[in-house]
Amino acid sequence: MPAAPALPGVDRHRFARRRAAVLIGVHLLIGLHLAHWKIAGRTLAPLELNEVMHTLELGLVTAGFLLMATAVLSVLVVGRFFCSWGCHLLALQDLCAWLLRRAGIHPVPVRSRLLRLVPLGAAVYMFVWPQVARLLVRSWPSLTPLVGPRPDFRLRVATEAEGWASFVTSDFARNLPGPGMALLTFLVCGFVVVWLLGTRSFCRDVCPYGALFSAADRFAPGRIVLAGDCTGCALCTAVCETGLRVHEEVARHGQVTSGDCLKDLDCVAVCPTGGLAFGFRRPPLLARRGVARPYDTSRGEELLAAAVFLVVLLATRGLYRLVPFLLALTLAGLAAFAAVVALRLARRPEVRWQRWRLRRAGRLTTAGAAFVGLLLLAGGATAHAARLRWHEWRGDRAWNAWQLQSGDGPLARAAARRALH
Repeated sequence: MPAAPALPGVDRHRFARRRAAVLIGVHLLIGLHLAHWKIAGRTLAPLELNEVMHTLELGLVTAGFLLMATAVLSVLVVGRFFCSWGCHLLALQDLCAWLLRRAGIHPVPVRSRLLRLVPLGAAVYMFVWPQVARLLVRSWPSLTPLVGPRPDFRLRVATEAEGWASFVTSDFARNLPGPGMALLTFLVCGFVVVWLLGTRSFCRDVCPYGALFSAADRFAPGRIVLAGDCTGCALCTAVCETGLRVHEEVARHGQVTSGDCLKDLDCVAVCPTGGLAFGFRRPPLLARRGVARPYDTSRGEELLAAAVFLVVLLATRGLYRLVPFLLALTLAGLAAFAAVVALRLARRPEVRWQRWRLRRAGRLTTAGAAFVGLLLLAGGATAHAARLRWHEWRGDRAWNAWQLQSGDGPLARAAARRALH
């Protein structure tokens, strides 16, 4: 879809400027939070959404859990405003997309069955699996060396003396990755993924919190609705950074029903008739959502992508006890579609990915040769990482077996040896 043209009397950026101001304010608040810790020595714990896992697994009520609960409640009423007006990662993605457009690069979103399942699978792992694992261990204790020991669930608030889940802390970075890993995460999840897989691809195809918000949005009465005349000009679709067919949805349903709508209101701003607005309607609930669109990959390519995704995820997640889950998911998604492109290079005479022509008339271009070289390097690094993670996993199994046998003595050593074989 081409970029939306300028129209007389239509300020297409009126909400974008306000949203940019709000997101700048969010980052200023983060800076003030950090400054308060530096000055006072103690401050409110960082509002990390991943602390929901601690709450669901251990019963610890944290500041991050309260933020997540508040965000979900807001989505249940007004939809996903939190994502587009309050998320620092979305701000990075939109900044990247803006910079790329300034450079004449317009990333095209990749539509894939696999990518659509990644956020849901990650959400199940983060929010459902801890409870399932606890039930499995209670029912079959012999599974403990495989799934790990599971502590009892007890709803409570941690004290500062416990060090890692209290509301107030003197160690601001206690649950955060180091500066280098944080920078790499922001670079990959906020910039590289947009450059290679399209605008807002992290939110759409990786983020487990986004999967939860998307499900909650289905119950929200707050929608983008058709409140006037629609000429079918499709300007609303052209400006939608999420890639929704807005004009088709409102023509068919009278509102945007997709849970992927992030409520940035750009479609409302660009409508030449003023026919779009934010309003309250009957929520779509579990009815069919959105408008069906074709996928960019065949089923065979999806199977290859799924296999590569799982290998890279298992190889990189927690590598050196450093790589966070969201970064591993993003790297796995990038690797999966690099594998699809590699398959096309082997089978097709003409291959493009985004703006690059990789093969022309059956011959590799310079860009194609560079892609193959990078792919070989990435494959070697993944094999090395997989070998390390395999030995780490075996060591963890042995440690769990050791602990189950009270730590020392012949029984513990025998259990550890069995876990290693």
